[in-house]
Amino acid sequence: MPAHPLQRVCYVEDDEDIQRIVRMSLERVGKMDVCVCGDPLVSIERMIEFKPDLVLLDWMMPGLDGPALFRKMQEHPETKAMPVVFITAKASPRELEELRSIGALGTISKPFSPKDLPDQLRALWNTLP
Repeated sequence: MPAHPLQRVCYVEDDEDIQRIVRMSLERVGKMDVCVCGDPLVSIERMIEFKPDLVLLDWMMPGLDGPALFRKMQEHPETKAMPVVFITAKASPRELEELRSIGALGTISKPFSPKDLPDQLRALWNTLP
């Protein structure tokens, strides 16, 4: 179990409506600090600046999808150890298993309940050593 509660989340998502829903859920219901990044191509820089406890990645994004971004994070010493959760409606069980095998913490399925999202993330967070 981690030494401190989940407090800081960086969310990478290109859809502004979903950004707003997730931000509101995590800030108001979850009482977390949230950094939302709409452009996956600059998100690694934002993660390094914000230093989140956990990164929430959308699966499907233009330019650089969530799995490709996750692999890029593995190449940076500052982001390599950050726990990552994918939020997706599209991933197959095989794709999810492959991402878990290279270190993803877990997934949240779309559609999700904004009131349950903070607890879902905390449950995944609490599985960390």
